[in-house]
Amino acid sequence: MRSRRSFLLSLVKHHHHHRMNNPLLVLNASSSSSSLFHRRRCSYSHNNKKKKSRTFCCSFSSSSSSSSSSSYVDEKTLIPLNERKATFDSTREELKRWQTWAKEKITKSKGAFSSFDGGNKDSGQQSHHHRHHHHDTTNNDPVDEQSLVTELEWLLEDVVANEGKSDDISMRMNFDQLTALWNKRIDDRYPIQYLTKSSQFRTVSLYVAPGVLIPRPETELLIDFAYQHVKIYGKNEHLKELPWLDLGTGSGAIACALATELKDMFSKTNPGVYATDFSKEALEIAKINVERLRLNDTVSLLHGSWFDALREHNGIKFAGIVSNPPYIPSDVAANLQPEVGRHEPMSALDGRGELGMGDLDVICEFSHEYLAPGGFLALETHGGEQALLVWEKLWKTNLYEDVRVRSDYAGVERFVTARLIDAKKVHRFSNTSFKD
Repeated sequence: MRSRRSFLLSLVKHHHHHRMNNPLLVLNASSSSSSLFHRRRCSYSHNNKKKKSRTFCCSFSSSSSSSSSSSYVDEKTLIPLNERKATFDSTREELKRWQTWAKEKITKSKGAFSSFDGGNKDSGQQSHHHRHHHHDTTNNDPVDEQSLVTELEWLLEDVVANEGKSDDISMRMNFDQLTALWNKRIDDRYPIQYLTKSSQFRTVSLYVAPGVLIPRPETELLIDFAYQHVKIYGKNEHLKELPWLDLGTGSGAIACALATELKDMFSKTNPGVYATDFSKEALEIAKINVERLRLNDTVSLLHGSWFDALREHNGIKFAGIVSNPPYIPSDVAANLQPEVGRHEPMSALDGRGELGMGDLDVICEFSHEYLAPGGFLALETHGGEQALLVWEKLWKTNLYEDVRVRSDYAGVERFVTARLIDAKKVHRFSNTSFKD
Protein backbone atom coordinates (compact mmCIF):
# COMPACT_ATOMS: atom_id res chain seq x y z
CA MET A 1 0.00 0.00 0.00
CA ARG A 2 1.33 3.42 -0.87
CA SER A 3 2.29 5.69 2.00
CA ARG A 4 -0.01 8.61 2.74
CA ARG A 5 2.70 11.16 2.04
CA SER A 6 3.81 9.70 -1.32
CA PHE A 7 0.19 9.41 -2.43
CA LEU A 8 -0.52 13.03 -1.52
CA LEU A 9 2.51 14.35 -3.34
CA SER A 10 1.59 12.37 -6.44
CA LEU A 11 -1.83 14.01 -6.35
CA VAL A 12 -0.27 17.45 -6.17
CA LYS A 13 1.94 16.84 -9.18
CA HIS A 14 -0.73 15.07 -11.21
CA HIS A 15 -3.16 17.96 -10.85
CA HIS A 16 -0.75 20.83 -11.46
CA HIS A 17 -2.21 21.76 -14.83
CA HIS A 18 -5.73 21.88 -13.41
CA ARG A 19 -4.72 24.13 -10.54
CA MET A 20 -3.62 26.92 -12.81
CA ASN A 21 -7.24 27.41 -13.91
CA ASN A 22 -9.08 26.27 -10.83
CA PRO A 23 -8.81 27.97 -7.45
CA LEU A 24 -10.12 24.93 -5.62
CA LEU A 25 -7.25 22.87 -6.93
CA VAL A 26 -4.69 24.77 -4.95
CA LEU A 27 -6.10 24.68 -1.44
CA ASN A 28 -5.56 20.98 -1.08
CA ALA A 29 -2.13 20.96 -2.57
CA SER A 30 -0.55 23.53 -0.42
CA SER A 31 -0.15 22.01 2.91
CA SER A 32 0.21 18.93 5.05
CA SER A 33 -0.07 15.22 4.72
CA SER A 34 -3.60 13.93 4.78
CA SER A 35 -4.87 17.39 4.06
CA LEU A 36 -4.30 18.00 0.42
CA PHE A 37 -5.93 14.67 -0.04
CA HIS A 38 -8.81 15.65 2.20
CA ARG A 39 -10.21 18.12 -0.31
CA ARG A 40 -9.68 15.98 -3.31
CA ARG A 41 -12.03 13.29 -2.47
CA CYS A 42 -15.25 14.54 -1.21
CA SER A 43 -18.65 13.12 -1.23
CA TYR A 44 -22.07 14.47 -0.59
CA SER A 45 -25.49 12.93 -0.46
CA HIS A 46 -28.65 13.86 1.40
CA ASN A 47 -30.54 10.97 -0.10
CA ASN A 48 -32.36 8.77 2.34
CA LYS A 49 -30.16 6.04 3.71
CA LYS A 50 -30.49 2.88 1.69
CA LYS A 51 -32.19 -0.04 3.32
CA LYS A 52 -29.06 -2.07 2.73
CA SER A 53 -27.06 0.35 4.89
CA ARG A 54 -29.47 -0.04 7.80
CA THR A 55 -29.50 -3.81 7.43
CA PHE A 56 -25.72 -3.81 7.36
CA CYS A 57 -25.50 -1.88 10.61
CA CYS A 58 -27.99 -4.16 12.32
CA SER A 59 -26.19 -7.26 11.18
CA PHE A 60 -23.10 -6.08 13.01
CA SER A 61 -24.80 -4.91 16.19
CA SER A 62 -24.25 -8.24 17.91
CA SER A 63 -20.49 -8.06 17.47
CA SER A 64 -20.29 -4.37 18.25
CA SER A 65 -20.43 -2.87 21.68
CA SER A 66 -23.06 -0.74 23.30
CA SER A 67 -21.72 2.68 22.34
CA SER A 68 -23.32 2.67 18.93
CA SER A 69 -25.60 5.09 17.19
CA SER A 70 -26.14 6.25 13.68
CA SER A 71 -25.45 9.78 14.92
CA TYR A 72 -22.07 8.85 16.38
CA VAL A 73 -19.67 11.74 16.05
CA ASP A 74 -16.80 11.85 18.49
CA GLU A 75 -16.38 15.56 19.20
CA LYS A 76 -15.00 15.17 22.72
CA THR A 77 -12.15 12.70 22.49
CA LEU A 78 -8.84 14.54 22.43
CA ILE A 79 -6.83 11.53 21.29
CA PRO A 80 -6.24 10.74 17.60
CA LEU A 81 -8.06 7.59 16.55
CA ASN A 82 -4.86 5.68 15.76
CA GLU A 83 -3.57 6.28 19.31
CA ARG A 84 -6.65 5.06 21.16
CA LYS A 85 -6.89 1.71 22.91
CA ALA A 86 -8.50 -1.14 21.02
CA THR A 87 -11.61 -2.21 22.95
CA PHE A 88 -13.63 -4.10 20.32
CA ASP A 89 -13.03 -7.58 18.94
CA SER A 90 -14.03 -8.74 15.49
CA THR A 91 -12.83 -10.80 12.53
CA ARG A 92 -11.22 -9.93 9.22
CA GLU A 93 -14.22 -11.43 7.45
CA GLU A 94 -16.56 -8.99 9.16
CA LEU A 95 -14.19 -6.14 8.39
CA LYS A 96 -14.06 -7.18 4.74
CA ARG A 97 -17.86 -7.16 4.51
CA TRP A 98 -17.99 -3.70 6.06
CA GLN A 99 -15.34 -2.45 3.63
CA THR A 100 -17.38 -3.78 0.71
CA TRP A 101 -20.39 -1.81 1.93
CA ALA A 102 -18.28 1.34 2.37
CA LYS A 103 -16.95 1.07 -1.20
CA GLU A 104 -20.48 0.58 -2.53
CA LYS A 105 -21.52 3.76 -0.74
CA ILE A 106 -18.77 5.65 -2.53
CA THR A 107 -19.95 4.38 -5.90
CA LYS A 108 -23.64 5.05 -5.24
CA SER A 109 -22.97 8.59 -4.02
CA LYS A 110 -21.06 9.76 -7.07
CA GLY A 111 -24.13 11.24 -8.76
CA ALA A 112 -24.94 13.32 -5.68
CA PHE A 113 -21.36 14.60 -5.56
CA SER A 114 -21.49 15.79 -9.16
CA SER A 115 -24.86 17.49 -8.87
CA PHE A 116 -23.72 19.39 -5.79
CA ASP A 117 -20.33 20.51 -7.09
CA GLY A 118 -21.38 21.24 -10.63
CA GLY A 119 -22.81 24.66 -9.82
CA ASN A 120 -19.52 26.43 -9.14
CA LYS A 121 -17.87 25.84 -12.48
CA ASP A 122 -17.75 29.50 -13.41
CA SER A 123 -17.76 31.15 -9.99
CA GLY A 124 -14.31 32.66 -10.06
CA GLN A 125 -12.52 29.42 -10.72
CA GLN A 126 -10.73 30.67 -13.80
CA SER A 127 -9.08 33.71 -12.25
CA HIS A 128 -7.00 32.75 -9.25
CA HIS A 129 -4.54 30.20 -8.01
CA HIS A 130 -5.79 28.84 -4.76
CA ARG A 131 -4.31 27.07 -1.83
CA HIS A 132 -6.70 24.20 -2.27
CA HIS A 133 -6.59 21.62 -4.90
CA HIS A 134 -9.34 20.09 -6.89
CA HIS A 135 -10.91 18.98 -10.05
CA ASP A 136 -10.53 18.71 -13.79
CA THR A 137 -12.16 21.51 -15.78
CA THR A 138 -13.59 18.91 -18.16
CA ASN A 139 -15.32 17.17 -15.26
CA ASN A 140 -16.41 19.59 -12.56
CA ASP A 141 -16.82 16.81 -10.00
CA PRO A 142 -13.89 17.18 -7.57
CA VAL A 143 -14.47 13.74 -6.12
CA ASP A 144 -12.13 11.03 -7.25
CA GLU A 145 -13.51 7.58 -6.48
CA GLN A 146 -10.08 6.00 -6.14
CA SER A 147 -9.00 8.74 -3.76
CA LEU A 148 -11.95 7.98 -1.51
CA VAL A 149 -11.10 4.30 -1.64
CA THR A 150 -7.55 5.14 -0.56
CA GLU A 151 -8.93 7.32 2.21
CA LEU A 152 -11.07 4.39 3.33
CA GLU A 153 -7.96 2.23 3.53
CA TRP A 154 -6.27 4.85 5.71
CA LEU A 155 -9.30 4.92 7.99
CA LEU A 156 -9.19 1.17 8.46
CA GLU A 157 -5.47 1.34 9.19
CA ASP A 158 -6.33 3.67 12.07
CA VAL A 159 -9.25 1.56 13.27
CA VAL A 160 -7.58 -1.86 13.30
CA ALA A 161 -5.05 -2.10 16.11
CA ASN A 162 -3.37 -5.44 15.49
CA GLU A 163 -1.37 -6.39 12.43
CA GLY A 164 -0.72 -9.88 11.21
CA LYS A 165 -2.51 -12.73 9.48
CA SER A 166 -4.77 -13.80 12.32
CA ASP A 167 -8.50 -13.89 11.54
CA ASP A 168 -9.24 -12.19 14.85
CA ILE A 169 -8.72 -8.45 15.02
CA SER A 170 -8.91 -5.74 17.66
CA MET A 171 -10.58 -2.47 16.72
CA ARG A 172 -10.60 1.03 18.16
CA MET A 173 -14.30 1.52 17.38
CA ASN A 174 -17.16 -0.84 16.69
CA PHE A 175 -18.92 -1.24 13.35
CA ASP A 176 -21.89 0.94 14.28
CA GLN A 177 -19.51 3.77 15.14
CA LEU A 178 -17.45 3.13 12.03
CA THR A 179 -20.57 3.15 9.85
CA ALA A 180 -21.78 6.42 11.37
CA LEU A 181 -18.35 7.95 10.81
CA TRP A 182 -18.23 6.91 7.15
CA ASN A 183 -21.79 8.14 6.57
CA LYS A 184 -20.80 11.52 7.97
CA ARG A 185 -17.73 11.62 5.75
CA ILE A 186 -19.76 10.87 2.61
CA ASP A 187 -23.15 12.44 3.35
CA ASP A 188 -21.96 15.59 5.16
CA ARG A 189 -18.65 15.97 3.29
CA TYR A 190 -16.93 16.05 6.64
CA PRO A 191 -13.12 15.92 6.44
CA ILE A 192 -11.73 12.55 7.44
CA GLN A 193 -9.03 14.26 9.52
CA TYR A 194 -11.64 15.78 11.79
CA LEU A 195 -13.36 12.42 12.15
CA THR A 196 -10.16 10.59 13.08
CA LYS A 197 -8.78 13.62 14.93
CA SER A 198 -5.43 13.22 13.24
CA SER A 199 -3.22 14.62 10.49
CA GLN A 200 0.39 13.97 9.60
CA PHE A 201 2.83 16.86 9.10
CA ARG A 202 6.40 15.99 8.28
CA THR A 203 7.61 13.80 11.15
CA VAL A 204 4.88 14.71 13.63
CA SER A 205 1.40 13.29 14.08
CA LEU A 206 -1.06 16.01 15.02
CA TYR A 207 -4.39 16.16 16.79
CA VAL A 208 -6.81 18.24 14.68
CA ALA A 209 -10.39 19.41 15.17
CA PRO A 210 -12.76 21.85 13.41
CA GLY A 211 -11.25 24.84 15.21
CA VAL A 212 -8.09 24.70 13.09
CA LEU A 213 -7.16 24.42 9.44
CA ILE A 214 -6.11 20.93 8.42
CA PRO A 215 -2.37 21.08 7.65
CA ARG A 216 -1.50 20.57 3.99
CA PRO A 217 1.49 18.83 2.43
CA GLU A 218 3.02 21.79 0.69
CA THR A 219 3.17 23.89 3.85
CA GLU A 220 5.89 21.46 4.91
CA LEU A 221 8.13 23.28 2.44
CA LEU A 222 8.31 26.19 4.88
CA ILE A 223 10.23 23.87 7.19
CA ASP A 224 12.53 22.86 4.33
CA PHE A 225 13.29 26.51 3.56
CA ALA A 226 14.00 27.22 7.23
CA TYR A 227 16.24 24.17 7.47
CA GLN A 228 18.23 25.26 4.42
CA HIS A 229 18.68 28.73 5.89
CA VAL A 230 19.86 27.38 9.26
CA LYS A 231 22.42 25.14 7.60
CA ILE A 232 24.01 28.12 5.85
CA TYR A 233 23.42 31.08 8.18
CA GLY A 234 21.63 29.93 11.30
CA LYS A 235 24.65 28.87 13.31
CA ASN A 236 26.13 32.37 13.33
CA GLU A 237 26.76 33.45 16.91
CA HIS A 238 24.13 36.19 16.94
CA LEU A 239 21.45 33.90 15.50
CA LYS A 240 21.93 30.43 16.90
CA GLU A 241 20.57 31.20 20.36
CA LEU A 242 17.60 33.23 19.17
CA PRO A 243 14.10 31.69 18.96
CA TRP A 244 11.93 31.37 15.87
CA LEU A 245 8.39 32.68 15.39
CA ASP A 246 5.37 30.95 13.83
CA LEU A 247 2.63 33.49 13.12
CA GLY A 248 -0.92 32.08 13.03
CA THR A 249 0.02 28.64 14.32
CA GLY A 250 -3.43 26.98 14.14
CA SER A 251 -2.92 23.35 15.15
CA GLY A 252 0.72 24.08 15.91
CA ALA A 253 1.86 22.09 12.88
CA ILE A 254 4.63 24.44 11.75
CA ALA A 255 5.77 25.30 15.28
CA CYS A 256 5.94 21.67 16.40
CA ALA A 257 7.69 20.43 13.26
CA LEU A 258 10.14 23.34 13.31
CA ALA A 259 10.87 22.90 17.02
CA THR A 260 11.48 19.19 16.54
CA GLU A 261 14.00 19.79 13.76
CA LEU A 262 15.69 22.71 15.50
CA LYS A 263 16.24 20.49 18.53
CA ASP A 264 18.09 18.06 16.29
CA MET A 265 20.20 20.81 14.74
CA PHE A 266 20.98 22.63 18.00
CA SER A 267 21.45 19.78 20.41
CA LYS A 268 23.12 21.94 23.08
CA THR A 269 21.45 25.32 22.58
CA ASN A 270 17.73 24.93 22.14
CA PRO A 271 16.47 28.20 20.60
CA GLY A 272 12.80 27.29 20.83
CA VAL A 273 9.77 28.51 18.88
CA TYR A 274 7.15 31.12 19.75
CA ALA A 275 3.75 30.39 18.19
CA THR A 276 0.94 32.93 18.03
CA ASP A 277 -2.74 32.81 17.13
CA PHE A 278 -5.72 35.12 17.51
CA SER A 279 -8.05 32.16 18.04
CA LYS A 280 -8.18 30.83 21.60
CA GLU A 281 -9.75 27.65 20.26
CA ALA A 282 -6.80 27.12 17.92
CA LEU A 283 -4.35 27.69 20.77
CA GLU A 284 -6.12 25.05 22.84
CA ILE A 285 -5.64 22.55 20.04
CA ALA A 286 -2.02 23.66 19.55
CA LYS A 287 -1.47 23.17 23.29
CA ILE A 288 -2.72 19.59 23.01
CA ASN A 289 -0.16 18.93 20.28
CA VAL A 290 2.68 20.63 22.12
CA GLU A 291 1.98 18.46 25.17
CA ARG A 292 1.46 15.27 23.16
CA LEU A 293 4.79 15.78 21.39
CA ARG A 294 6.54 16.75 24.64
CA LEU A 295 7.61 20.13 23.34
CA ASN A 296 6.53 22.13 26.39
CA ASP A 297 10.07 23.30 27.00
CA THR A 298 10.52 24.30 23.35
CA VAL A 299 7.26 25.81 22.03
CA SER A 300 5.70 28.88 23.68
CA LEU A 301 2.09 29.63 22.74
CA LEU A 302 0.92 33.25 22.72
CA HIS A 303 -2.55 34.69 22.18
CA GLY A 304 -3.00 37.72 19.95
CA SER A 305 -3.30 38.99 16.41
CA TRP A 306 0.00 38.62 14.59
CA PHE A 307 2.71 40.69 16.30
CA ASP A 308 0.29 41.99 18.95
CA ALA A 309 0.76 38.64 20.66
CA LEU A 310 4.34 39.70 21.48
CA ARG A 311 3.34 42.84 23.40
CA GLU A 312 4.69 41.42 26.68
CA HIS A 313 8.00 40.50 25.03
CA ASN A 314 9.32 43.98 24.36
CA GLY A 315 12.51 44.03 22.29
CA ILE A 316 12.46 40.33 21.44
CA LYS A 317 14.28 39.33 18.26
CA PHE A 318 13.93 36.16 16.21
CA ALA A 319 16.31 34.18 14.07
CA GLY A 320 13.43 33.48 11.72
CA ILE A 321 9.73 34.09 11.12
CA VAL A 322 7.53 31.61 9.24
CA SER A 323 3.84 31.88 8.50
CA ASN A 324 1.03 30.31 6.53
CA PRO A 325 -1.52 33.10 7.04
CA PRO A 326 -5.05 33.42 5.62
CA TYR A 327 -4.54 34.48 2.01
CA ILE A 328 -7.52 33.42 -0.05
CA PRO A 329 -9.26 36.37 -1.78
CA SER A 330 -12.68 36.95 -0.23
CA ASP A 331 -14.62 36.25 -3.44
CA VAL A 332 -12.89 32.87 -3.76
CA ALA A 333 -13.33 32.09 -0.05
CA ALA A 334 -17.09 32.52 -0.46
CA ASN A 335 -17.24 29.64 -2.98
CA LEU A 336 -15.11 26.95 -1.41
CA GLN A 337 -15.86 23.28 -1.68
CA PRO A 338 -18.03 21.91 1.17
CA GLU A 339 -15.18 20.11 2.93
CA VAL A 340 -13.50 23.47 3.25
CA GLY A 341 -16.26 26.06 3.40
CA ARG A 342 -18.59 24.14 5.70
CA HIS A 343 -16.14 22.73 8.18
CA GLU A 344 -12.78 24.51 8.29
CA PRO A 345 -12.53 27.89 10.06
CA MET A 346 -13.04 30.71 7.58
CA SER A 347 -10.85 32.97 9.71
CA ALA A 348 -7.91 30.73 8.76
CA LEU A 349 -8.74 30.90 5.06
CA ASP A 350 -10.04 34.34 4.07
CA GLY A 351 -7.15 36.76 3.54
CA ARG A 352 -9.59 39.68 3.33
CA GLY A 353 -10.03 41.82 0.30
CA GLU A 354 -10.02 41.28 -3.43
CA LEU A 355 -6.43 40.05 -3.49
CA GLY A 356 -6.43 38.35 -0.08
CA MET A 357 -3.51 40.50 1.10
CA GLY A 358 -4.98 41.79 4.38
CA ASP A 359 -2.92 39.63 6.72
CA LEU A 360 0.11 39.32 4.48
CA ASP A 361 0.36 43.13 4.41
CA VAL A 362 0.66 43.22 8.20
CA ILE A 363 3.36 40.55 8.25
CA CYS A 364 5.34 42.23 5.48
CA GLU A 365 5.14 45.61 7.20
CA PHE A 366 6.31 44.63 10.67
CA SER A 367 8.52 41.53 10.34
CA HIS A 368 11.70 43.60 10.12
CA GLU A 369 11.05 44.95 13.62
CA TYR A 370 11.22 41.45 15.09
CA LEU A 371 13.94 39.82 13.01
CA ALA A 372 17.57 39.93 14.03
CA PRO A 373 20.00 41.06 11.30
CA GLY A 374 20.41 38.13 8.95
CA GLY A 375 17.10 36.71 10.17
CA PHE A 376 14.97 34.63 7.83
CA LEU A 377 11.40 35.25 6.65
CA ALA A 378 9.30 32.59 4.89
CA LEU A 379 5.67 33.12 3.87
CA GLU A 380 3.14 30.95 2.11
CA THR A 381 0.86 32.79 -0.30
CA HIS A 382 -2.03 32.24 -2.67
CA GLY A 383 0.53 31.96 -5.46
CA GLY A 384 0.79 33.72 -8.78
CA GLU A 385 0.03 37.44 -8.62
CA GLN A 386 -0.20 37.48 -4.85
CA ALA A 387 3.25 35.92 -4.45
CA LEU A 388 4.68 38.60 -6.73
CA LEU A 389 2.99 41.32 -4.68
CA VAL A 390 4.56 39.98 -1.49
CA TRP A 391 7.94 39.74 -3.20
CA GLU A 392 7.61 43.35 -4.39
CA LYS A 393 6.64 44.66 -0.96
CA LEU A 394 9.66 43.08 0.68
CA TRP A 395 12.05 44.05 -2.11
CA LYS A 396 11.01 47.72 -2.14
CA THR A 397 11.79 48.18 1.56
CA ASN A 398 15.53 47.73 0.84
CA LEU A 399 15.61 45.82 4.13
CA TYR A 400 15.91 42.33 2.73
CA GLU A 401 18.32 40.47 0.54
CA ASP A 402 17.91 37.24 -1.35
CA VAL A 403 14.17 37.92 -1.74
CA ARG A 404 12.87 34.95 -3.69
CA VAL A 405 9.61 33.47 -4.95
CA ARG A 406 9.69 29.69 -4.55
CA SER A 407 7.57 26.97 -6.09
CA ASP A 408 5.46 24.33 -4.42
CA TYR A 409 5.49 20.63 -5.31
CA ALA A 410 3.42 21.25 -8.43
CA GLY A 411 5.57 24.10 -9.71
CA VAL A 412 3.19 26.89 -8.62
CA GLU A 413 5.07 29.95 -7.35
CA ARG A 414 3.61 29.94 -3.86
CA PHE A 415 6.24 30.90 -1.28
CA VAL A 416 8.28 34.04 -0.68
CA THR A 417 11.48 33.94 1.37
CA ALA A 418 13.93 36.68 2.31
CA ARG A 419 16.79 37.49 4.68
CA LEU A 420 17.00 40.69 6.70
CA ILE A 421 20.13 42.75 5.97
CA ASP A 422 22.39 44.69 8.35
CA ALA A 423 21.11 46.59 11.37
CA LYS A 424 22.00 50.11 10.16
CA LYS A 425 19.64 49.93 7.19
CA VAL A 426 16.92 48.47 9.39
CA HIS A 427 17.25 51.37 11.81
CA ARG A 428 16.84 53.93 9.02
CA PHE A 429 13.75 52.26 7.65
CA SER A 430 10.52 54.25 7.42
CA ASN A 431 7.10 52.63 7.08
CA THR A 432 6.42 54.97 4.19
CA SER A 433 8.28 52.42 2.06
CA PHE A 434 5.06 50.43 1.97
CA LYS A 435 3.04 53.39 0.77
CA ASP A 436 5.03 54.18 -2.35
